[in-house]
Amino acid sequence: MKKILLIVSSTLLLANSFLAQDTDDDKKFRLGLKVAAQPTWFSSKESSASKLGAGFGFGFGLVTEFRLSKTAQFVTGIGGDFESGSIKYKYEPLSSSAYVVSYLTDNSGNLKEMKDGVNSADVIQAGDVSYGGITERKIKTTHVTIPILLKMMTKEMGGFKYFGMFGGELGIRIKARANDRYTASGTSTGYTLNSGTNENLNINKDGSLIPLRVGMNVGLGAEYRLSGSTSVFLSINYFRSFTNLMRKESKYMVYDTNIDSNNNMTFFRVKQGLFMNAIRINVGILF
Repeated sequence: MKKILLIVSSTLLLANSFLAQDTDDDKKFRLGLKVAAQPTWFSSKESSASKLGAGFGFGFGLVTEFRLSKTAQFVTGIGGDFESGSIKYKYEPLSSSAYVVSYLTDNSGNLKEMKDGVNSADVIQAGDVSYGGITERKIKTTHVTIPILLKMMTKEMGGFKYFGMFGGELGIRIKARANDRYTASGTSTGYTLNSGTNENLNINKDGSLIPLRVGMNVGLGAEYRLSGSTSVFLSINYFRSFTNLMRKESKYMVYDTNIDSNNNMTFFRVKQGLFMNAIRINVGILF
């Protein structure tokens, strides 16, 4: 009888050990993967530009979670986010204070800096193209992102845990491209009214001098335990950048000029303030 009781007791203890291992609520660290679909758009504090439309982006990344308590976890990781959005530029060619955005590209299609003091006859060199009356711009960006979040979770209910998260996000700008709609263009031989689009323009060098983005990230979601510490999750997050994507004042885009008595030019530069917003729908798995 004692042997039977010993065997039963040992079996129960062993089963309990396996069950605890399967539940694994005490695991200090989890690693996972995620993908995200995200509508994205730009907001601006400058009167020169306004939101025109949202774009559709996507992201992916590695997720790491560090357990702080039974209900709190520190979440970070690394990923890539591909975002886009469209803006509309102020266009007032007939106003007493005319505002018409324009820029130059060189013979390689790269933005050309507009330097004060240059003689009007030397502004457009052979091979340069002038684009005037820029009315719309669609911007596409690529960032490497690192979230820094606090995740608060409920206890498990029917296999589900529900959570809220809030914190920040760091991003490093890798690429910024634009498709512009213009109303006129010209070369060193002449200027004509011929509306069109200038596509895949590299605007990275007109971006913020330090290519670092800082923003807010908040969200709600749920995860479902498959086995042990392995869970699938779904969350919806709102992201808002605090830092400007662009230089505060462009070195390449101007809205007006002044020519002195010696035909030397002074440029009035476009002020820029573009801040990314995104709704991210994240799906992933944690181990």
